[in-house]
Amino acid sequence: MGQIEDLRAFVQIVEQGSIGKAADQAGIAKSAMSRKLRMLEERLQAVLIARTTRQWSLTEAGREYYEKGLNVISTFDDFEASMRHETSCLRGEIKLSVPLYFGKVNLSPLLLTFAQEHPDVHLNVDFSDRIVDVINEHYDLVVRISDLQDSTLIARQLCQSRHVFCASPEYIGGHHPVEKPEDFKSHRIIQFGSSKRPKWVFGTPSGKELSVALNTSMNSFDGEFLIDAAKQGLGIVRVPDFLAQPSLNNGTLVQLLKEYCPKPRGIYIVYPSARYLPYRTRVLMEYLLENASKNCDA
Repeated sequence: MGQIEDLRAFVQIVEQGSIGKAADQAGIAKSAMSRKLRMLEERLQAVLIARTTRQWSLTEAGREYYEKGLNVISTFDDFEASMRHETSCLRGEIKLSVPLYFGKVNLSPLLLTFAQEHPDVHLNVDFSDRIVDVINEHYDLVVRISDLQDSTLIARQLCQSRHVFCASPEYIGGHHPVEKPEDFKSHRIIQFGSSKRPKWVFGTPSGKELSVALNTSMNSFDGEFLIDAAKQGLGIVRVPDFLAQPSLNNGTLVQLLKEYCPKPRGIYIVYPSARYLPYRTRVLMEYLLENASKNCDA
C-alpha cells in the first residue's frame, strides 16, 4: 500500500507542477511530500525529477515512471472499485469542459441527472467555447465540436452536428424564394462571427461542396442572439442544428435548402492518452456516450 501511495504522490507532483502544490492538494506538509519523493528515488535508485533552487524537470526515468505508473494506479483503482461496488456510490471531483450552447442544450440535462444519481460526485463544469489545454489545465473530460488535431488526446464520438440555414416564416413569405445557394445573395444574411463578407459552404446532391460569398446585414458571436434575430424576420441565419432545433420544432423558424446542408461534423469527448481515468470519470463518459446521441439530431 505504501508503494501505491508513493506513486500517487509522484503523480500529484508531476501534474501539479510543484512539490508545494502537490502537498497542498494532498493535505500534507511540503516537507513530507518532498520526503516521499526522495525516498521513492532512493528505493528506485533513479533520479525522477531533476531539481535546482529555481526549477525542476522530469528526467527520462521520471517520465517513464509517470506514464507507466498511471496504468498501475488505474488498474489498482479499478480493482478496489469492483471490490467496493463503487458503481452504487461514486465519489470525487470530475472536471470537464463543454461547448457553451451545445452543452446547455444537449448535455446540461444529462449532467444534472448524473449529479442527482451520484450525489457524492463533484462536477466542475466549464460551459465555454474556449479551446482549453486539456492536459496542463487538468481537465478530466472535454467535449469538442471540430476536427481533432491533437494526436495526444483520445477521442470518442458523442454524435454529429451540421449547419442548417433558417429564416422565419414571415421573412420567407415576404422575400424572393430560395431555391439554390446563389439565391442567398439577394437576401439579408445574419452571420456568426465578425466577417462582413463570409463564404458559406453548401453541400450538393452530387456530394461536392459549393462556396458562395455573401454580404451580411448583421453580425454577432452570440448564437442565441442570431436565432432571435432570425425569428424576428431580420434575415437568414446559418447555425448548428442543435441550436436551431427548438425553433424549428415550434415553427418559429423554417429550414431552407435542406438538400444543400454541409457535411456533418463530429462532436467528440476527449481525454489525455497519458492520464489514467478514475472510475467515476469513466462512468460519466460512458453515460454521456450512451445518452448524448439521443439529444442530438445527427
